[in-house]
Amino acid sequence: MKTADHLSDMEIQQYALDTGSADNASHIAQCPHCSGRVAFYQKMVGSISAMPAEEFDFDLAKVVLTRLPSRKRRYAPELVFLACVSLAGILATIGVFCYLNTGLLRELLWNSKVIMGGVAGCLLFSFLLTNLWKDYSDKIRALNAAERLQHFPGAAV
Repeated sequence: MKTADHLSDMEIQQYALDTGSADNASHIAQCPHCSGRVAFYQKMVGSISAMPAEEFDFDLAKVVLTRLPSRKRRYAPELVFLACVSLAGILATIGVFCYLNTGLLRELLWNSKVIMGGVAGCLLFSFLLTNLWKDYSDKIRALNAAERLQHFPGAAV
């Protein structure tokens, strides 16, 4: 029991909210200063809990959303990236074919099998890259949608 010292504000607030210890209760019963502080905190908690909740007479979310700046993109960096990687893949496919078929390099214009293989490889690479980019973009959009929902907890499911 603390007789010479007074209880800390934290201990007094815990007692005022009915979560204090028995040692603090005996001190508060004997100390007029601490019992006055307990009465003050109990009165303050009672008046705060009796206050009505704040209500706006307008839709606050609508007002805030109309004032937010919209994002404008000047160019589509994903399309530039997709075009660069596709071009690199096409050049790499042509380079591999030329390296593996050095004897066919002279006959490349007249050999339809090599041309068809190169075109098929380039198309396959472009298709796979496009599919990979679409999956990535969908996941990023889903993450951005989840982030927007966090700003409006009432809208989250």
